[in-house]
Amino acid sequence: MSTLSPPVLSEINRVIESIFPAMSPVVERVVEGASTWVYRIVAGNETFYLRILPEGGASFAPEAAAHTLLRQKQVKVPAIIHFEHCNDLLQRSIMVTSAIKGQSLLHSPELSEAVRDAIVVEAGRDLARINSVPVAGFGWVLRDSPETSLLRAQWPTYRALALEAWTADLAYLGKHALSTKHVAMLERLISQYDVYLNCEGGWLAHGDFDSTHIYQDAGRYTGIIDFGEIRGANQWYDLGHFHMRDGEQHPFHLETALLRGYGEITSLPSDCERRIRFTSMLINVRALARGLQKRPPNRYTQHQIEVLQQDIAFLL
Repeated sequence: MSTLSPPVLSEINRVIESIFPAMSPVVERVVEGASTWVYRIVAGNETFYLRILPEGGASFAPEAAAHTLLRQKQVKVPAIIHFEHCNDLLQRSIMVTSAIKGQSLLHSPELSEAVRDAIVVEAGRDLARINSVPVAGFGWVLRDSPETSLLRAQWPTYRALALEAWTADLAYLGKHALSTKHVAMLERLISQYDVYLNCEGGWLAHGDFDSTHIYQDAGRYTGIIDFGEIRGANQWYDLGHFHMRDGEQHPFHLETALLRGYGEITSLPSDCERRIRFTSMLINVRALARGLQKRPPNRYTQHQIEVLQQDIAFLL
């Protein structure tokens, strides 16, 4: 699929006016979402978001279906207001969602620890419900078809997904970020926990889950946003990603509260911490290698290295 040039604002306005006729909506481009172009729409007293896929031929159909299914499960995610597999004017797939009220936990420093933890417990329950949706395969959910009876992903096995770039990533990190000792430890851990790479079926993962996606309003949990990176994975992917990011942008940690809520919906085995840390290790190695190839080291990559070293020590 080829990535097309961004649409001009006049085209955006025409599309939005056709969706919200006679409402004189106010439109502005927002920086949210790395995988799509996003526009905030204020129509009447309500706020909506228009998302546009940059790739020609790609479709929001799987994401729209996931939102709809999750809302049927009473998960607090944005509602789908409008969806087109391919808009005639823009020649791209578009989707309009409702807004989740409030702001993310990252931007809620006024909350007490007790209130914050209660919000995260609720988010943990919703995350468990999200991770209960089956996906055929592993990796990015395929966006090449309007068919959504079953979400499909690119890799046939979790092992193939997890190890796709493992050797190359370790070689890169060994030259630029990690000691020879830590690289050897990582290679040992892949062998030691080989059984964790077995997974009979894929499950829906948010794909980029951290505290920025948990929203609250006046101290009450309002929902989870941004499903632009959904994928098929094992049960531990979102928990592993959250573990990797926990404490990265704020001085408090939320993983314990998240797991408390998650465990109320899905039974967690006695080795769940090892599974979470092992999955976090896999995600971290891939993210760290990709990040350092794109930009110089910063406080975020330093956080990732520290978490990776902690996980290695725990797992050995």
